[in-house]
Amino acid sequence: MEIKEHKRTEEALRLSEKRYRDVVENANDAIVVLQDGMHKFFNHKALEITGYSEEEYATQPFGHVIDPEDRDRVFERCLRILKGQEFSNNYPVRIIDKKGNKKWLEVNSVLINWEERPATLNFMADISDRKRAEKHIQTLTQELIKAREYARQRISRYLHDQVAQDLSTVKITCETLFDNYSGEYDEIRQKLSKMSEILQGSINAVRNLSYDLRPPSLDQLGLTRTIFQYCEDFSENNAVPVDFYSAGLDDVRLDFDTEINLYRIIQEALNNIKKHGNAKQVTVRLIASFPKIILRIEDNGIGFDVDKRLITALNEKRMGLRSMEERAILLNGKFRIRSRPMEGTKIFIEVPYKEEKNGSGKDRTDC
Repeated sequence: MEIKEHKRTEEALRLSEKRYRDVVENANDAIVVLQDGMHKFFNHKALEITGYSEEEYATQPFGHVIDPEDRDRVFERCLRILKGQEFSNNYPVRIIDKKGNKKWLEVNSVLINWEERPATLNFMADISDRKRAEKHIQTLTQELIKAREYARQRISRYLHDQVAQDLSTVKITCETLFDNYSGEYDEIRQKLSKMSEILQGSINAVRNLSYDLRPPSLDQLGLTRTIFQYCEDFSENNAVPVDFYSAGLDDVRLDFDTEINLYRIIQEALNNIKKHGNAKQVTVRLIASFPKIILRIEDNGIGFDVDKRLITALNEKRMGLRSMEERAILLNGKFRIRSRPMEGTKIFIEVPYKEEKNGSGKDRTDC
C-alpha cells in the first residue's frame, strides 16, 4: 500500500511538473528567475528575445543583456524588491540582444523564495513595436507643434504688417476725408468719426491677435524681456503676483525653437494656474547654466494628483500638461511635474542651451 501510494504521488508530481513546463515554455512572455545576479531559471521565450543559447544565457550575468543606460536603475529596483521595499509593478527597460539590437521589455518583478533563498521572478514582455509606434506618434506630434508655430508666425506677420496697416490707412483716410470742405458735411463727419472708432477697435483686435500668435517682442527685445512683460501683464489682469527672475540670458539670442517653446510653456503654465490652480503667488525662474537652460515654475495653489489629472485630461481632451511635456521633448529636454492636493505645483524643465545661428530663427516661414 505504501509503495502504491508513493507511486501515485510520483505520478501526480510528474504530471504537475509537465503541466507546469507546458505553461511556462508556451508563455508569450519571457519568464526568468534571478538570484545573485545570475539567471537561475528561464523559459524558451527568454532565449528567443535575447538570441542567446541556453548555455550562454545560463552562464552570463543578467546585467550583460541590460542596456548600459538602464543598468543602474534596474539593479536598484531589484535590490529594493529583494529587501522587501518595493512590491510588484511594471516598468520598461532596454536590453541588447546577441546581435546588438536594442529592444524594449516591460518587466514585472516579484519576490520569491528559490532553493531556500530570496530571488526575483520576472515576467518580461517584448514591447519594442509599441515603443516604435509611440516614438512615431511623438515625432508626428512634435512636427505638428513646429508647423503650428511657423504658421502662427506667418499669420502674425501678415496681420501686423498687412491687415493692421491697411486698416490704419483706411482710418486715416476717414479722418481726413473732409478736411478741406466746409461745415455742411457735419453729419457725414460724425458718421466717419464713428467709423474711425470702429476701425481703431479692429486695429487693436488685429494687433492683439497678432501678438498672441507670435509676440513681436521676441524678435525685438528677446526672450527674457518678453517673458517679463507677459508675467507683468498676467499679474495685472488676474491679480496673481508673478515673481519672475532670469539669469544668464539677458544678452543672449536663442534659436527660434528654443525661444518660442519656452515662451509657450510659461504661457500654458500660467493659464493652467489661472484656470485651475487658485494660487496666490507664482514664481518663475529661468536660468542659463551652460550647457543647459533651467526653467522652474512654482505656485502655492490647490495642487492636484498628477497621475489622475493626466488621465482626466486625456479623457476630456485637455492637453495642457502633455503639450508642455511635448515642447520640452521637442527641445531634447526633460520635463518633471510635482504636485499634491493643497500643496501647490512645481514644474521643472531642463533643455539644451542653443544660441541663434546667423540669420536663423527670425524669418522661419517654411512648414
